[in-house]
Amino acid sequence: MKQALAFWLGIVGMLMGSAVWAASNAPTYRVNPGDTLDKVIRQTMTDSPLKVELLRKAYIQQNPQAFVKTSPPILRAGVVLAVPNHDDLLRQYLRPRDGVTSDPNDRRNWVRYP
Repeated sequence: MKQALAFWLGIVGMLMGSAVWAASNAPTYRVNPGDTLDKVIRQTMTDSPLKVELLRKAYIQQNPQAFVKTSPPILRAGVVLAVPNHDDLLRQYLRPRDGVTSDPNDRRNWVRYP
């Protein structure tokens, strides 16, 4: 019983260690006094096709400790932000809708007029 528990704790420790290692390799940004979230987005995700509102939401969700809870949220100077993974955001927001095909010859979804 103790060996099984030690085995599972070892696996959990390895998984947690790999998650910490993966998080430590993620890009970061140190907030300077006077930085705004839009400035951080412009500097870290310059060529993103996503709307700025979506990128703001991703930063706030990933770094809640970095913001003063006001409306609009204000960045705390000196905080290190974890930059959201842009590829994951693209997959999340630009995935094809269910049932919609990308074949230009598929006429099932065309509007028909009499």
